[in-house]
Amino acid sequence: MAATGIGNSLGAVGIFDGGNPRTIGGYARNEIISGGVLVFASGATGVVGSGANTFATSDLLFSIDASGGQFNGIALNTTAVSGTVTVATRGAYLLACNGSVIPGTKVVCDGNNAVSSWCGNGNTTGSPDIWAALGYDIGRAVTAGASGGYALIDIHG
Repeated sequence: MAATGIGNSLGAVGIFDGGNPRTIGGYARNEIISGGVLVFASGATGVVGSGANTFATSDLLFSIDASGGQFNGIALNTTAVSGTVTVATRGAYLLACNGSVIPGTKVVCDGNNAVSSWCGNGNTTGSPDIWAALGYDIGRAVTAGASGGYALIDIHG
């Protein structure tokens, strides 16, 4: 099992970006975010209006330990408390594994900055397609991995 909060000890290690990097900028929500951890957007309601002029980067607050349906991407840099962060929302990254990762399967993140192949409800039963429709998957495995190791994961935001 991967240690909580570590993710890839080398930070965000991108292998492919599809020729068109997809990143967004924002701020850490009252915490330090380490590069390479899985993050989700977290913040107050009503910070933007209907016009583009109502949006500012400071409206985007990110938290660590993304899991289940709360995943927006991978932090590309380490922040200070409440510091700026760039988040990759697409691309292929080397991610820590918590359990088996099987190439070609959908993967989920587990709140410990690691991924495993998705088998329905977290067990070996259920339909990955149904659970994926609910938004629990974060991408697909490109290489195999075992618990405590790494796998190449193609993420989608």
